[in-house]
Amino acid sequence: MSLSLDRSQTVESDALELVESCLTEAGWDFQRDEEDDTLQCITASKWGDMGGMFANRHEPPALHFSITLDVKPTESRRAAIAELVMMANERLWLGHFDYWADEGVIIFRHALPMLDRVEPDVGEIRAVIAAGLDAVNMFVPAFNFVIWAGKTPREALEAALFETAGEA
Repeated sequence: MSLSLDRSQTVESDALELVESCLTEAGWDFQRDEEDDTLQCITASKWGDMGGMFANRHEPPALHFSITLDVKPTESRRAAIAELVMMANERLWLGHFDYWADEGVIIFRHALPMLDRVEPDVGEIRAVIAAGLDAVNMFVPAFNFVIWAGKTPREALEAALFETAGEA
């Protein structure tokens, strides 16, 4: 069986306008690029400001979202970071982390397929924003434990996910 991705039925729209309204509601700063198909944004996380991006992709049609983590992986910790990315991804409900070793960048990203529809639902945009911010808040400490404290990925993950019960 063959799946046809005939784009002749695709209707052009500006999905980024809907994204802009969601970002305004969430209190994120944003700006569109000159080509008008990418939106750069900034959000405050528990660990400082993080840069994000929404991009309209036309082939295949999709709305891509990413947040670049403000961590600086070192070459010597490359294998440990890659292992931690896999371990963190097992715990995410939406989206995933990628480690782009050549650029020395860790990102959270998710894409919303847009084939056969004009724009995403507001709930989808809100969900991907929430998932990205939750992932950043939860896992930035683990990445820093691996990079700066020399912890193993498992030790870093356990320390970052540690939660206390009750009040002291």
